[in-house]
Amino acid sequence: MGANNAILEYFKYSYSTALLALSVVLVLACIFTGQSSAQELGIPPLLAGALFGLLVAWLAVMEGGQGCLVGLKPIPKSRYKQSHPLTHWSCSIAHEGDNLERFIVGRQFLVVLVIFLINMVGEASYGADPLHLPSVWNLIFLQNGVAMMITTINIGQLPAQVNASVAMLDFVQNYAMVATTYISLWIEASGLLHVVYLLQYGFTILTGKQKVESSSKSRSQRLWFGLKVTISLAILALALAVTIEALREGKSGMWEGVSPAVSIVIFFLLLCLVGLVSGAGSGNSCMTACFV
Repeated sequence: MGANNAILEYFKYSYSTALLALSVVLVLACIFTGQSSAQELGIPPLLAGALFGLLVAWLAVMEGGQGCLVGLKPIPKSRYKQSHPLTHWSCSIAHEGDNLERFIVGRQFLVVLVIFLINMVGEASYGADPLHLPSVWNLIFLQNGVAMMITTINIGQLPAQVNASVAMLDFVQNYAMVATTYISLWIEASGLLHVVYLLQYGFTILTGKQKVESSSKSRSQRLWFGLKVTISLAILALALAVTIEALREGKSGMWEGVSPAVSIVIFFLLLCLVGLVSGAGSGNSCMTACFV
């Protein structure tokens, strides 16, 4: 029985590695042969390749970094101030007041933005065929974006999250995470995403758990906060209206033959799923703090 399990695990590692290798080669081949969306934007292949690598690396920092900052919050900072000064820097910023909550909000937008830029640089152009593979392979891996998806997840997301869960102090011991912490807080301070707090207050009312405020706010601060929430709510409503209208008119990326009603239902189901997964990920980060 043990031998069968070993063979099965070896098979899983083998085909997963082969898929990742094929996906990376296809994505890079499209970029360096000028058959990616970067060419349409006028970005030279070498520059596009460099941007792609930097963006994927930054995505990895952000994906693992959030779990580290959440998991390290209950750990006394004096324990790693000398051994991990950059980790201490990031945590000192993120753990001050309600900054961790603000960091999570801003970082989520930053992750979506970076993934959008990765796709914009590395997405295969229509009809791209850099390796002269069978048309069905190009359809699956390039035109449907499977190669980009596997590359992004298996390089820029999952390895970072797994490694960060067992090496929190070491993972965020870099200037990239310090910069990411500041940028995330700046994004949150812009008010673009403040509607999330309105939803948070609604959730606390439903659950009967009062939100703990880090400090009392003055009247001007409350007015400024309310203005940000209002503007953010208006932006969200506009974005949601445009998205639903596109789904209703069949002008989205949904497969042909799927009715608009089904597309809208799938859209909201996926939103709920993303929310559940993201929330569970942050919760698991707290549990892994025992590895520090």
